[in-house]
Amino acid sequence: MVWKILSALSAVCLGIACYFAWSNQKLLVEERKREAYTHTNLTEIKAHIAKAVEAKAGSGDLLATVTQELAAIKATVADYTSKVQTAEQELAVVKTNLEQATKVVSQNQKQIEEAGDIKSLIAQIESLKKERAEAESALSNQTQHLAAAQERITNLTNAAKEAEEREARGRRGIVDDDFTAKVAHAYTDWGFVVLNKGNGGGVFANADLEVKRGKDVVAKLKVRDVEQNSSVAELVKGSLAEGEHLRSGDLVVAAAEQSAKITPVKTPDEAAAPAPGAPAGSPAPAMESSDPFGAPTAPAPAMGSDPFGAPAAPAPAPAMGADPFGATPPAGATPPPSTADPFGAAPANK
Repeated sequence: MVWKILSALSAVCLGIACYFAWSNQKLLVEERKREAYTHTNLTEIKAHIAKAVEAKAGSGDLLATVTQELAAIKATVADYTSKVQTAEQELAVVKTNLEQATKVVSQNQKQIEEAGDIKSLIAQIESLKKERAEAESALSNQTQHLAAAQERITNLTNAAKEAEEREARGRRGIVDDDFTAKVAHAYTDWGFVVLNKGNGGGVFANADLEVKRGKDVVAKLKVRDVEQNSSVAELVKGSLAEGEHLRSGDLVVAAAEQSAKITPVKTPDEAAAPAPGAPAGSPAPAMESSDPFGAPTAPAPAMGSDPFGAPAAPAPAPAMGADPFGATPPAGATPPPSTADPFGAAPANK
């Protein structure tokens, strides 16, 4: 019985073993299929990994290139942004200018509408321009006239100053340093000469003159009487060498040293000015009526009389030895020789 139970158990175990063997064989086939598939997938994965590694290496270079391009694009974008901002600012300025220009145009249009006829305004403007040009021309002419008048005033002022200086020199008896004249008539024996210049030639009363021959001073003269075109000068005693005679045509110049320069004479303005310490209201003494050039006052000669004081024409002619100024000859004087003075003056006793 036992052996039947054991046989039955063995048969059951064998059946179970067969079942499990059959089940495991199916699983083994599937497992082998999975292994083969896994092996195939592993090869593909390895190839894919190799490709991925290569792609990663290439993507690094591409990433660097893309990074550089991105930086360049960012710089370009920043530049464009700055340009856009500048353009916006310029656009704002242009808009402002446009608004101002529009306002100006509107104002001008309004003024034009208010002005009315433009052609008449242009004609008025042209007329005003013409009047302005005429006014400027008149102003220029007036300016030229003013300049000429000022020049004449300056010339007259200078001439007045020169006349005052000449008058002052005339009062003091000072001739110009470059003054020259000629001896018209010489009366050496009578101690005077007649010069060919007078007031008009710059001769003044009491002027100191010198007679020169070449570079030598022959004699010294003192002017006494002055006419318009002639003058009489007295020979200074001791200035003419003994035996010398002055001749017609001798050169007469201003003296190197003039006494009037050494002793200045006060002008009428200086004489009229009150002295220091004197009362301001004290009247100045009246000036005597005299020649403005310092000549003494003389009675007016009769009409037709000789300017040197000779007798009138109806009177009998003076003797040959008479003084040309009408003086009576000394008693006992003998008639002069033929070489005497042409006026008949007797030689002085030396």
